[in-house]
Amino acid sequence: TVYVDTMKKRLPDYAIININYRLVANTTNTFPTQENDVKAALDFIYSKRNEFKISDKYVLLGVSAGAHLALLQAYKYTSPVKIKAVVDFFGPTDMAAMYNDPASIFAPPSSISQLFNGVTPASNQMVYSQSSPITFANAQAVPTIILHGGADPLVKVTQATTLRDKLVSFNIANQYVFYPTEGHGWSGAPLTDSFNKIQAFLTLYVQ
Repeated sequence: TVYVDTMKKRLPDYAIININYRLVANTTNTFPTQENDVKAALDFIYSKRNEFKISDKYVLLGVSAGAHLALLQAYKYTSPVKIKAVVDFFGPTDMAAMYNDPASIFAPPSSISQLFNGVTPASNQMVYSQSSPITFANAQAVPTIILHGGADPLVKVTQATTLRDKLVSFNIANQYVFYPTEGHGWSGAPLTDSFNKIQAFLTLYVQ
């Protein structure tokens, strides 16, 4: 809730809606369950846009797995509305890389990406491709701010830098914010700095 409350204060003209999605449980709710849930939520919000009195200037912000899903929705879909910008707090971007080269807390072959997808890259490469935001980071991608900690034990920094480099290659507006000593989340002055940078980024790119 600290994110929601802070963004409400900093961006009072924004309608902030906190959505949810089903979590993977053993072999149930594997991908694309979560992707479908996010899209269903956006479809619902869009259908209520007149009742809610909101514009078509949508921004997605996510943290960790939520950031992964925010990136996926923002890059992969233009319906029901094309997203204006996306905020990525240390989200996975390449699920095959998460499997093949997992962060320190995940020892192969029990990568979190296998739990999420329900299969290995060797058995179903298409699922890994379709569940990876990096696949859809192309010339139609949207402005993206990426925030990552150098001591993240769950999501490797390369997940952020690979996305940054691909966005740069397509001349997509982006900002990479790196906190060398932070882990999978941070607080205090670094978090305030993050919000400062997010606010400036959205002010610049969401017109």
